[in-house]
Amino acid sequence: MDRTDERYGAYVSILEEELIAAMGCTEPIAIALAAARARELLGVEPARVQVAASGSIIKNAKSVVVPHTGGLKNIEAAAAAGIVAGEAARGLEVIADVSPADVEKVVAYLEGTPIAVERADSGLDFDIVVQVFAGDGAEGAARPRA
Repeated sequence: MDRTDERYGAYVSILEEELIAAMGCTEPIAIALAAARARELLGVEPARVQVAASGSIIKNAKSVVVPHTGGLKNIEAAAAAGIVAGEAARGLEVIADVSPADVEKVVAYLEGTPIAVERADSGLDFDIVVQVFAGDGAEGAARPRA
């Protein structure tokens, strides 16, 4: 199809309207976004985290590098990055501005905080729920919304 074709312009217009910019692989970014939002809802740094995700999300997020984290990989790292350094208001660019100092905090958080990952039983192909818990038993939960 030629760029002067009317259909080409229509396709480009649809893509511009529907696509959302994401920083890196979308699965760990979506986990980071949900974690950042859950932390905001909780109001404090979580003492414990539980991530439930569909099998396809787990498969795609378990071994990819989480952007801006110095090479950290897996679901736990994505959740920790969102909690420690994420800005939920930035949508799928939630961890675009993680600094080297933030990476050190993410690593420390990973080492000191239980983060459990389980397969979601929602029956959805693409599902992520991040629950966060304060030391006093308070909790917050979020799904990514970009």
